[in-house]
Amino acid sequence: MPRSQVAVFVDGANLHHRLRQCGWPSRADIGALGRRLVGDRELAGVWYYNVPPPPHLSRAQIHRQERYYDQIRQDEGVQVKLGYLQRRVVEGAAMYEEKGVDVNLAVDMLTGAFLDSYDTAILVSSDGDFRPLVEAVRGFGKRVEYLFFPNTFQSYALVHACNIARKCRRAWIAELGS
Repeated sequence: MPRSQVAVFVDGANLHHRLRQCGWPSRADIGALGRRLVGDRELAGVWYYNVPPPPHLSRAQIHRQERYYDQIRQDEGVQVKLGYLQRRVVEGAAMYEEKGVDVNLAVDMLTGAFLDSYDTAILVSSDGDFRPLVEAVRGFGKRVEYLFFPNTFQSYALVHACNIARKCRRAWIAELGS
């Protein structure tokens, strides 16, 4: 019997916030995390979604974020997909909103299920808005696993929609160099 094909979908900003809430390294090695989550199953791929650094950051902060994305890209098993930032002015102050991240993740996860590119999807995000996506993917006969983090926000919508919810362990998080 062939090994199960597993695809890992990582909401980068959500992961970053959860890691910081846990007090863990926030510059995680995405490829290593994906391989750890897949275990002895076959890795179909890891997809990492985020946005470019906001322009109001210092030059050093922007460079550090871009270098982190480049380090993630060096792992052949990981695809980095960036959305964009939309500038809005609220009460005279410029704010930037993520755009395209959740939609890109949803399109890729649903397309992969439709094309039979994987048997199991692992979702690394605590965004309950992904519940309809999970239900649609399961409608194609795929398993969906939800990775949540201890002592942080846990999406009960995802806990109930997914086949399994797994609590991340600190030992699974390897830090990429700065």
